[in-house]
Amino acid sequence: MALQYTPYTAPVFLSAVVGLGVALFAFFHRDRTGARPLALFMISASVWSFAEGMNLAHADLAGMVFWTKMELAISGLVPLSFLLLVLEYTGNEEWLRSWSLGALLVEPAMNAAAVWLVPDLVRRGLGVTTINGFRVITETFGPAYYVHIIYSYVTILVAGALLLRVILLAEGLYRAQATALLVAGSVPVLGNVLYTFGLFPAGLDPTNVGFLLTGFLIAATILRRQLLEIVPVARDVARDEILENMDDRVIVTDENDRIADLNPAAAELLDRPEDEAIGQPIDDVLPAVATLLDSATEGRTQTELSLESGDGVRYYDVRVSPLNRARGMVAGRLVSLRDVTEQRQQRQRLDVLNRLLRHNLRNEMNVIAGNAELLEHELTDSDLLERIDQIESTATQITARSDKVGQAARLLDDPERVELNLEATVVEQVEQIRETYPQASVTVDVPSDLDVSVGLAVAVAIHELLVNAIEHNDGQPVVSVVGYPGDQFAVLEISDDGPGIEDHELEVLTEGKETALRHGSGVGLWVVNWVAEQFGGRLAFENDDDGTTVRLQLPRVSDDAGSGPSDAADASESATVDGIVNSQSATPDHRPTD
Repeated sequence: MALQYTPYTAPVFLSAVVGLGVALFAFFHRDRTGARPLALFMISASVWSFAEGMNLAHADLAGMVFWTKMELAISGLVPLSFLLLVLEYTGNEEWLRSWSLGALLVEPAMNAAAVWLVPDLVRRGLGVTTINGFRVITETFGPAYYVHIIYSYVTILVAGALLLRVILLAEGLYRAQATALLVAGSVPVLGNVLYTFGLFPAGLDPTNVGFLLTGFLIAATILRRQLLEIVPVARDVARDEILENMDDRVIVTDENDRIADLNPAAAELLDRPEDEAIGQPIDDVLPAVATLLDSATEGRTQTELSLESGDGVRYYDVRVSPLNRARGMVAGRLVSLRDVTEQRQQRQRLDVLNRLLRHNLRNEMNVIAGNAELLEHELTDSDLLERIDQIESTATQITARSDKVGQAARLLDDPERVELNLEATVVEQVEQIRETYPQASVTVDVPSDLDVSVGLAVAVAIHELLVNAIEHNDGQPVVSVVGYPGDQFAVLEISDDGPGIEDHELEVLTEGKETALRHGSGVGLWVVNWVAEQFGGRLAFENDDDGTTVRLQLPRVSDDAGSGPSDAADASESATVDGIVNSQSATPDHRPTD
């Protein structure tokens, strides 16, 4: 046995060592998705590289022949294990049944048998030649070798196609992982193509040097891109499960508006099995949706449609989203239909009842107030006059409450946002308050450049907070209004020296509903809370011995700097949840305005 050293020996042996390291890591984490086939892939590549290293280290023909047989025998496991890795990584394990795995193993097994038992079918004309001072084996490939090459290339091509699909459809982490795996599998194949078709010096096979890059690339992807920890199969399985079980009807159309996929709820809507619906033009099964797709411009579209069904007319909230390929090419559209029939009917009933009640209530209260006023002119008894005053006052309050609800409903029905200068809005409301409540002392300190992105209903909310701070405060109320910018919100603090808001008032707002036993005494704070919620704001209350501070946070137009305690604003932003009251003390007796 004669040994030699070549410049290619060290990189090839290093490839074996790196591959072994990755294989051991995958084996010790074999409970993770893709770890077992990755271990098989890297250990097969390592054995192949080790055998190639021993082939290069031998200067005698017998040693070269033995180790090249080892290479050829093990080489069939490399493309197969790479395909298994990709199938598990992409969540396509269902392709692997016992019969399919057995079929995939036939060629590697027959190739290994031919290498040892019928070597002339694999290669012939073995000899030795000298290149740059060292000896290498020369050979001519037989028919079995080319069959093996076709099997290997096709297997890796299938794996590459699956990875390419992930690259085109996924983003971020998954795209980086799939790209790394595709490159890791392609580099050795490129080297093998150069060797097989004589594009590299005879006797030198760059395939195994390619495995060195494969090992380093996979190791880096494990360490930096969380390969084996986070893989797209979990996301895809979760998405499939959600689509299968969700009540919304979901339909995927291709670029020609044919149904490419749909969930069971959509199949029920179409009254046909999923396999029959797929491939049908959307115009044949849902003409109303097809019309919407024709009129929809690029981007997302939302509307409400009515569709006939066995249960009569049903109303759906329809949303259309484009499905984009790389470079913005539209591959199709995602159509979701949510049944809103019950919500629509309930909304209609509430609207009708609201209008009727407010109209009738106002008319009847006007009758009561008018008759009370007539009685007041006719009566002289002081006790009766006092009761008449109470009747008039109550009727006026009820009418005002009805008007307030109507005004709030009209403003809240308009979701459009506008830019409002907070200082100007506050000053306008304070001037109105001073006319109505001249005994109150109201100070304003709001930056002139503080703008918010809200609806016009915000002015009503600010007015209600000012009234709330004054009306239930005996004596001469003192109210301060301070505004300052936070990172994302403009903060408006309205403080008074009153006794505080009762706990049950705040609890009703926190829970979002009233009951027969737990309810608020008016609609003022409800209006403020609705406004804050509708425009993405926050509302919080603080009670202490000095009075009450109401903190209303509204989305800012820009990040321009301003004066004020922005840290406090940020702290408040993080402490308040979903625009609902989050803080109060035990101090009672400050009630909201009607």
